[in-house]
Amino acid sequence: MRRSLLLSCLLWLSTSSQAQTCAFTSAETQFSNLLTSETLNGGAVLVGNRQGLLYEHYFGNYNASTVIPIASASKLLSALRIAQLADSGAIDLDAPVSQYLPQFAGEKGTMSVRQMFSHTAGYGNDSLSPVLIDTSISLAEAVDQIACCQPLNAGYSVGGQFSYGGVSMHIAGRVAEVQGGGDWQTRWQTQFGAPLGITSIDWLAFGPTTNYGIAGAGRSNLRDYGRALHPLVNAGRSNGRRVFSPGTAQNFAQDQVGTLPVAYAPPNVTPPVRYGMGSWIDSTRPPKQPALIHSLGAFGFFPWVDFDRQLFGVFMIRGAAGVNERSLPVYTSMLQSIAQEVDATDCTLIEAFDEIFVDGFGSDT
Repeated sequence: MRRSLLLSCLLWLSTSSQAQTCAFTSAETQFSNLLTSETLNGGAVLVGNRQGLLYEHYFGNYNASTVIPIASASKLLSALRIAQLADSGAIDLDAPVSQYLPQFAGEKGTMSVRQMFSHTAGYGNDSLSPVLIDTSISLAEAVDQIACCQPLNAGYSVGGQFSYGGVSMHIAGRVAEVQGGGDWQTRWQTQFGAPLGITSIDWLAFGPTTNYGIAGAGRSNLRDYGRALHPLVNAGRSNGRRVFSPGTAQNFAQDQVGTLPVAYAPPNVTPPVRYGMGSWIDSTRPPKQPALIHSLGAFGFFPWVDFDRQLFGVFMIRGAAGVNERSLPVYTSMLQSIAQEVDATDCTLIEAFDEIFVDGFGSDT
C-alpha cells in the first residue's frame, strides 16, 4: 500500500508541470447570472479535490470573512460529527435511542441515530416546531420536551416512511452531547472543526442559545465549509489530521430511503427520493455509480461532494424565500460544467489541504 501511494504521488509530481488553472468560466457565468436574477449583492464559489483547493471566487460584497446562515446545509455539518462519533465507537448508528436517552420509551425509544439523520425515524415536516426554535432553553431541555410530549407524527411509524424535517436530528444532537462528552457546539469545534483549521462554523445563526438547531441553525464562511467537506474525499483526513476512518464516507453515499413511502419532501425534490446521512443523493445517477451528494439550504447555500470524481464544493448565497427552488437548476448546470472542465483539464491547486490518502495510508497526527 505504501509503495502504491508513493507511486501515485510521484506520478502526480511528474505531471503537475503540465497542469493549468481551472477557471470554471461557464459555472462562474451561470452563478453571476443567478446573483443578478435574485438581486443579490454577493456570493461565492469553491471547488476542491483530494489534494485541496482548485478554485475560490468571491462576487460582489462577499469576501473570505463573510459568514452567513446556511439553513439546512447545517444537516451535513451535523452529520459529519455524528459519523465521527460512530466511527470512534461512541455511538452505534443502529442502536435504539433509549440506550442513550432512557426518557424515550415505547415506539419512540426504538428510533436509531441512522434513522434520525435520514428522516425515517417517525417525525418530519416539522422544521418550524416550537421546540426547535426556542432559544431560551438548552438542547437537553428541548429533547426532554420531545421525549415527554411530542409523539411521532400521526400515521407515522419508526422506520416506516421518509419525511423531511428537524425534530429527529435534534434528538440525535442530544445523543451526541451525551456520548460525545458535552455541549454540542463546543465538542463539534474541538473534535472536528479545530483539527481542520475551522473557526467560523457554529450553530448560532439566529442568536445566542444552547438549544442548537442541529438541522438548520448553522452558519459558516466559504472556506471553512469546504474544509469540513474535504475529509469525505480524502479517506477521512485533512490538515494533517484524521477526523474519521476511510470507510466513514460510505454513510453519506448510501441511500437510506430505498422503497419507503415518501410522506413529505421539499418541493424542489424530484422522485425518486434518495437520502443518506444529512444529505440528498443525486437521483439522476445510476445506483452503481459513485454518488453525488448535496445539502441545499433554504437560503440557497449549496455544499456538495462528487464521490465519482472525488470533488467537493460550495455555492454560497443568502437569498429570499424560494431561492432554493429557483437556484437548484442553476446549480445542477454548474455541476455539469465543473465536471466537464475537470475531466478535460489537469487542474492546478490553489492551496493544498493535505497529502492524498486514497487507501487510508498515513500516520495519524
